[in-house]
Amino acid sequence: MEQKKRKWWVYPVIFLVSQLVAGLLPVVLSKTGMQQNVFGGAITLALLVANVLALCLFFCYRPQSITRTSTMAGLKGRGARRTVLAFLLALPLIFLVNIVQEAFFPNITDLVGDEMMKDIMFNPLGLLTVAVLGPVCEELLFRGGVQTCMLRQYPSQGPGMAIAFTAVIFSLIHLNPAQMPAAFTLGLALGFAYWWTGSLIAPMAIHVFNNSFACVVAQLSPDEDSIIQFLGGSLSAGIVSIVSLFFLMIVIRAVRKEGLEEEQKG
Repeated sequence: MEQKKRKWWVYPVIFLVSQLVAGLLPVVLSKTGMQQNVFGGAITLALLVANVLALCLFFCYRPQSITRTSTMAGLKGRGARRTVLAFLLALPLIFLVNIVQEAFFPNITDLVGDEMMKDIMFNPLGLLTVAVLGPVCEELLFRGGVQTCMLRQYPSQGPGMAIAFTAVIFSLIHLNPAQMPAAFTLGLALGFAYWWTGSLIAPMAIHVFNNSFACVVAQLSPDEDSIIQFLGGSLSAGIVSIVSLFFLMIVIRAVRKEGLEEEQKG
């Protein structure tokens, strides 16, 4: 009964308040006349503080035991198999969305400068925050928070509405037009993974991979923030897209088969 009283909008507010409070740190330090490289470190520290603060507020609002119970379901029996399938389903989508956006929509406004991202991604603490802590925090807030609230408060609408709604909030909360299309698509995959597996393990693993891959691209191609160039050019990117589509169809078939087997056993 306690869980039904939770409001979905509290979780995005937690995220925004944490970002705002932590965002004051580099502003304050910049007033002291620190050098640019030190200021870049402050941005990384602010990102870390934002995630830690958001986690603290999340667990204050929602008991940790509830989240732990749902999360562990993805490591046992059928849940473990579904976790693997959900992860494999998301992999080709990550490649396809990023390639399509870069190839066909390259001029979407990017409010996060390349220099700022490099300051973060080339900092060990920043890498840890972006690749691991950030994804875990966001999955707790959006899939564990927003989507769970929507599923429980509006069960008659079905899981599709909760998944799509959470994906929209997840994309908008990034506050950066260049990130929104990929964030929305990724949000759909993350939402499906959470609903289908009944666990946060799958969406967390997918999100960690997505962010880690972005960090790898940045590390290996520091002078060219381009997944197409990272893959070796347009021809290579096209081949990767075709392979990803083929792999996606195979995994979708496996997912459908898994669902049919469960229905037959039920």
